[in-house]
Amino acid sequence: LNFPTISTQGFIQKVGVDQNHQVAVPTNIHLAGWFVDTVTPGDPGLTIIDGHLDGYRLPGIFAKLGQLKPGDPFTVTLANGAVRQFHVLTVQSLPLAQVAAALFSQTPGITNQLNLITCGGQFDQSAGGYQQRVVVTAQLR
Repeated sequence: LNFPTISTQGFIQKVGVDQNHQVAVPTNIHLAGWFVDTVTPGDPGLTIIDGHLDGYRLPGIFAKLGQLKPGDPFTVTLANGAVRQFHVLTVQSLPLAQVAAALFSQTPGITNQLNLITCGGQFDQSAGGYQQRVVVTAQLR
């Protein structure tokens, strides 16, 4: 992954479903996770990639995700070396109850869509974490 407008880059690992039947998070705050039940980034259909906002002491790979703007370009380099170019369509901060519907939705008319997600809002100790998520939708260029 390479996001030039927010000076962010990193590697992607495969992730599946966790014990709570949610998309699993990457094993390291510096990695993004491609949800393997979605298409390869850039292929026809919907791809989902998640990443951490932060860790105990350091920012995560998606610490600046909410700073992306519509039109911002970024790339995903596949295992075979192919580079897929995307541009941001929308950036939303959503309450937890609305996240699944947004994350798993493909925009009508967009054939090759990539949705990115990370935590957002303020950390709520009593609720056990962040109560919002930043969801970015992007389209293959």
